[in-house]
Amino acid sequence: MKNILFLLLSIACLSCTEADKKWHIGVSQCSEDIWRDKLNRELVIGGYVSDNVELEFLSAGDNDQKQIEQIRHFIREKVDLLIVAPNSAERLTAVIDSAYDCGIPVILFDRTTNSDKFTAFMGADNYLVGKTMGRLIAQQMEGRGTLVEITGLKGSSAAIDRHRGFTEAIAAFPDIRLVSSELGDWTRESGEKAMADILKTVTDIDCVFGHNDRLALGARKVAMACGVNNIKYYGVDALPSPGGGVEAVKKGELIATYIYPTQGVELMRLALRILQGEKYERINRLQSAVVDITDADIMLLQDKEIQRASADLETVYAKLDVYFSQVNLQQKIIVGCVIFIFIIILLAVLAFRFYIAKVHVNEEVTKDVVIPTGTPKAESPFLDRFRSILQKHLHDADFNVERIGEEMGMSRVQLYRKIKSLTGTTPVELLRKSRLARGRQLLETTDRSVSEIAYDVGFTAPSYFAKCFKDEYGVSPGEIRGNRSN
Repeated sequence: MKNILFLLLSIACLSCTEADKKWHIGVSQCSEDIWRDKLNRELVIGGYVSDNVELEFLSAGDNDQKQIEQIRHFIREKVDLLIVAPNSAERLTAVIDSAYDCGIPVILFDRTTNSDKFTAFMGADNYLVGKTMGRLIAQQMEGRGTLVEITGLKGSSAAIDRHRGFTEAIAAFPDIRLVSSELGDWTRESGEKAMADILKTVTDIDCVFGHNDRLALGARKVAMACGVNNIKYYGVDALPSPGGGVEAVKKGELIATYIYPTQGVELMRLALRILQGEKYERINRLQSAVVDITDADIMLLQDKEIQRASADLETVYAKLDVYFSQVNLQQKIIVGCVIFIFIIILLAVLAFRFYIAKVHVNEEVTKDVVIPTGTPKAESPFLDRFRSILQKHLHDADFNVERIGEEMGMSRVQLYRKIKSLTGTTPVELLRKSRLARGRQLLETTDRSVSEIAYDVGFTAPSYFAKCFKDEYGVSPGEIRGNRSN
């Protein structure tokens, strides 16, 4: 009898091992912003076509050294493939070369390094982006006037190439004077600072070109506050999400922007072709176009349809997940170990419930905002205020660390250090955990759909909510709802 049970256990374990084998793909993002959030969501959706993909996302927050350490982590983990957007072309070259030399396929996305050691590249032509916008602006200026450029992060290949294309384009118009080319770092705040510095010496400005929409909109905010309201602004990215470049064009805040495509689904297809040994193109250029007032409404409507389709896809994927789970269970039953498997499942469920109960004991959940225990009582007014701000904005998908800092009267760095020192957790992690805690409460106490709850707690796509939820609690939203009905 013992031999039979051992044989059945060995067969069951072998079956589980084969079923659970996954491609481990590491994604190293240079920063956190709505453009890269969109890319990450699309990568998750792209992974739905395969049931053996496990994505691990890390973001460096525009810090070269942090991204180097994160890529070293992926090398130690022996990921099956690395997708990386290098923060700095020069400083990230060595560590990316190391990953490639270790036999890890490397896909460079959006940005490049100073080396040829990569498996494939996917992204738009940043030189063409800069050149196209330079020609457009020069033509709309009728070949004369004053112009300001606010660049992206120093040393990033995207900023270098956009600047080169832009300056080459306007060089063909001798009556256009580039009065300043100020350095930014892709954030709205750096656009504000750059414009404030420019206005100290120059006020006669006809146009501003920001290397992305956030830089241009940050510059506009400062200029308008200073009473300079006759400048035309141009950017790059053309995100159709709330607060993005397309909406800014529709409102007249930007004259035009340039679509800088994410195409995360295509990026995942490229990754799977490489992993499965299929034929692929090494250099993959993404097509793009200018967006002005004539295109804005169409793009906004199209984005709404895409969001609806994403929600439908999440529903279908959840149903398929349930179906394949049932098939897997039937295979185990055929082995002839119904009682044995039932006992194992029962023990697993009890262990999981015990684990969840223990997690809830170790966390203080107040008004859906998660603050770890052990936080100094003397700091409670600060944390109460932080908790109140999070609670107020949990539903807002655009609410991020920059906005928390604004309401707290602190910079992003100050807020990060303060929260990290008090709780051992970053503000981004606390915001995500709080949204997930609120989502779980709604799953357990209401009959709303998973998609409705995802949007209600500030996630822009139900698929990303489901992924984060399972990472946090070990079960999918559908399983929580199923346990409730039982």
